[in-house]
Amino acid sequence: MNLHKHARLSPRGRALLVDRILIQGLRVEEAAHAAGVSVRTAYKWLKRFKEEGSGGLTDRSSRPRHCPHATAPRIVDQVLE
Repeated sequence: MNLHKHARLSPRGRALLVDRILIQGLRVEEAAHAAGVSVRTAYKWLKRFKEEGSGGLTDRSSRPRHCPHATAPRIVDQVLE
């Protein structure tokens, strides 16, 4: 399994975090502390789970969706000529 380079939790750990909140009834703060992540991170994973289900707990690409500094196509064409 490929994990994001800086991920504190694996997808399984994220599922455990969400389970502690939704099933076991722990407060978000308690579950975050038990998992060793910030409260903000715990809320992020809880929100993703509620919106996307278990698929939302997997790593996402860290690649930017667009590049505002990309070389203009006409310049690329000139270079390639």
